Amino acid sequence: MAKRNTAKKHEFPLMRLIVTLTSTVIAALILVLSVLTIITFTRAIDEGATEIPTGVPFFILGIFLLSGLMSVIKFFKDRTKANLIKSFVMIGFDVALGIAVLFAANNPFLFVLTAGLYCVTLVVARVFNIIDDHSIRSVILNGLIILLAVGLAIGIFISPISNMEQLQNIIVTECVFIAIVAFVEAMAIALANLKVKVLFKIILSTYSLEVLFGLLVTIVCFSLVFMTVEPQAADPSATNIIRTFPDALWYCFAVVTTIGFGDLTAITPIGRILTVILGMYGLVVVAVITSIVVNFYNETSGKHDQKELKEIQKEEENNK
Repeated sequence: MAKRNTAKKHEFPLMRLIVTLTSTVIAALILVLSVLTIITFTRAIDEGATEIPTGVPFFILGIFLLSGLMSVIKFFKDRTKANLIKSFVMIGFDVALGIAVLFAANNPFLFVLTAGLYCVTLVVARVFNIIDDHSIRSVILNGLIILLAVGLAIGIFISPISNMEQLQNIIVTECVFIAIVAFVEAMAIALANLKVKVLFKIILSTYSLEVLFGLLVTIVCFSLVFMTVEPQAADPSATNIIRTFPDALWYCFAVVTTIGFGDLTAITPIGRILTVILGMYGLVVVAVITSIVVNFYNETSGKHDQKELKEIQKEEENNK
């Protein structure tokens, strides 16, 4: 058992790279097909269509097939017999649902039923994931997806389908949900080797949590000032002025992260001065916290890697 676990942790770098890149490409393709489905459906309804557009079933077929392929990719991340069986079972269900979508293209009820059944299969897969890996990270991630899938399935099964607009809402929600799940899967694969416990201990021991909390309080306080000062000097017809508290939060977030969307601007002298202060403060805090956490993580992770390497070498010597 110990030998299997160490082998899983110390997989070949090339294999790890291929699995990570493949999962990301699959997630991107699912997003593309989801967007095509939404655009095709929206255009068809705008043109007064009363039937499911021709390309939509094929797009959804591709989404289901890629979702099943993601399960197979996950097997290469954790190569066990149980995961092999689970992967082929899931891709079998996804292929079956994809084929059912093609045959149900002219029946809106059956078409929506396949979407609900996909949520059910997703819940079953997540339950097996929790049984296989009941760590805190796995329980939180899979539990959240289960809750969303159950809620979506209930909404699909109880929603009336009396017109194309209601069908469109269900399909759009399903596509967005599948795309989000796919990217969560890709992110989980990419960050599988990240030592979350080590990272959490570093954040606590280096007072990074307190600094981040201080930054959050600063953003809220500055947002209150922006919300109070900016609307008074704003042109009523202007569209890029901070007027509400959510607008102020969005503006402060763009300043702190140095993204600079440009959709909102500060026009008063006080607002511009606060923008400079907040930007400088955000740069210092983000840079300091990032450097501290990365340095501590590299040192701590290196110690763990050396310990695990010695255990592997000891096992190999015993096997000889």
